[in-house]
Amino acid sequence: MSTSAESAKQWVDSKQPSTEQIQEVVDKLEKRIEAWDGDEESIQGSIEALDYLSAFLVKEETPSVSQVPLDTSNLIPDSAPVELEQEVKEKTFAELKAQLGIAVKK
Repeated sequence: MSTSAESAKQWVDSKQPSTEQIQEVVDKLEKRIEAWDGDEESIQGSIEALDYLSAFLVKEETPSVSQVPLDTSNLIPDSAPVELEQEVKEKTFAELKAQLGIAVKK
């Protein structure tokens, strides 16, 4: 079987290797690719396999969202929004319009 992303996927699915075994294969593929002198097309399968296995390792090593505790201690507590008096709203709005050079109409 030739080396490709498809063969790497089949290997992972059928053998269910440990992350250490996958890392060993990744290391071998990296060495093979680095030492390659030929045309890129001939090594493309190894590059695809390396991409697949590297992505698989990242996915396996990344904890799921439910496993990661979220520290919310510094967040603002839930509360009702502050309501300003109508006078304050109108005054602030008029000041903003004045800054922008818009005439206030009542």
